[in-house]
Amino acid sequence: MSEENQSRLRRAWVETDLAALERNLGKIKAALPPRVRYISVVKADAYGHGVGPTVSRLLQCGADCFCVANTREGAEVRELGPGAGILVLGAVLPEERPLLFEYGLTAALSTEAETLALAKLAERRNQRLPVHIKIDTGMGRMGVWHENAADFIRYTLGCRSLELRGVFTHFSSADSAKPDDAAFTHTQRARFVRAIETIPHDLREAPDFLIHADNSAGLETFAADGPFNAVRVGLLQYGLPPRPDSLLARLQTEPVLSFHSRVGLVKTLPVGTRAGRVCRRR
Repeated sequence: MSEENQSRLRRAWVETDLAALERNLGKIKAALPPRVRYISVVKADAYGHGVGPTVSRLLQCGADCFCVANTREGAEVRELGPGAGILVLGAVLPEERPLLFEYGLTAALSTEAETLALAKLAERRNQRLPVHIKIDTGMGRMGVWHENAADFIRYTLGCRSLELRGVFTHFSSADSAKPDDAAFTHTQRARFVRAIETIPHDLREAPDFLIHADNSAGLETFAADGPFNAVRVGLLQYGLPPRPDSLLARLQTEPVLSFHSRVGLVKTLPVGTRAGRVCRRR
């Protein structure tokens, strides 16, 4: 059967509006200060929107770099964008480490053990591997614990085959406006700021060094004198609005994905008639 006939016989389908995606990205970038970089989160097949067309369009309309969950996703994105920065947010398993070099991916470091392993591999390959350090400020998942961050930063900077290009954290309750959750987000932010003070000033101020903590749900403000110069944008770019008091809540983004179905039958029933399966008691 031809593709045209298959399309005509399709009963339900999903459509992605790439023009809406481009408009969303434009609105978000326009709302951010000029110095703030746009990191597009495209993990999980671009949240089900299709990583191929999504990344291709995002590259065309100005995404600075991308976040993925693992090296397999990173390899897919690299094949779509030869020059784009790609940060792997998840842990890199030992057998996946060569893919970081083959596809030009950036690893997120959490422990000295993985840092040493990657440094040794980079030395053997006579390459420098770009890395970000993740700091755990209370999420309890990946990242070096914030109280140990200073030692870990010094350790990583001492690995000459690694190139530190960024540092980040993840807020556990950024999408919640509950007082306790909001207070903890502020605590996490303060912990992160204290932790990165041990990074040499000239490195922190380098144009390509990324300092990011906020996603589109939790972004409240970018202080002119604050250290943050990037934001990770995921659901908002696909049209899902953040919490009302977020900095970007005022943006009228458009849904990118839509579901469609054909009507097969229209039927009139008496008032009170149950539709579908009715379970009757014996």
